[in-house]
Amino acid sequence: MTNTFFYILSGVIVASALLTLTLKNLFHCALFLALTMFGVSGIFLYLGSEFLAAVQVLIYVGAVTVLVIFGIMLTRDVMDDKIKTMNQQALLSVVIALAVTVVAFLALCQSPFMAGEHPAALLTQIVPANSGDVYALGPELIRPDKGFAFAFELVSILLLSALVGAIVIARKDKEKA
Repeated sequence: MTNTFFYILSGVIVASALLTLTLKNLFHCALFLALTMFGVSGIFLYLGSEFLAAVQVLIYVGAVTVLVIFGIMLTRDVMDDKIKTMNQQALLSVVIALAVTVVAFLALCQSPFMAGEHPAALLTQIVPANSGDVYALGPELIRPDKGFAFAFELVSILLLSALVGAIVIARKDKEKA
């Protein structure tokens, strides 16, 4: 039953990712991007990492998707029929995507993990059980010698300035119209 859940969830992720790339309506693309990220949180749940699943939903499905939708809504004439949605590099992107797929498949074939093992068992091989504790993760992120707290603050300032910049640009476009 768990393998069936994984394959259904993987199918939803791949289908929504393809729809994100191929639809012409940007708002619909943003919604399918949110569905893709929500599916990834389902994979985290499948692996037994409830904390990462919750963080995925809060940060990516919630905050990043809202930021993308704000960007779409604040951009003037984004739904105009005159805007070109396809470019001349479609063939090159297909070739690169196939090359990346082949390299990933070859790397997967050479991995030391046994096929048929439950992914949670694979996760304990990578991260020891005592170091994968969620309670140990918090102090590790804010340790002064690591500098992760500063990086989190810097990213939050960067996202805030991007949102303010989008609002300023949208206001200037509205005043010109």
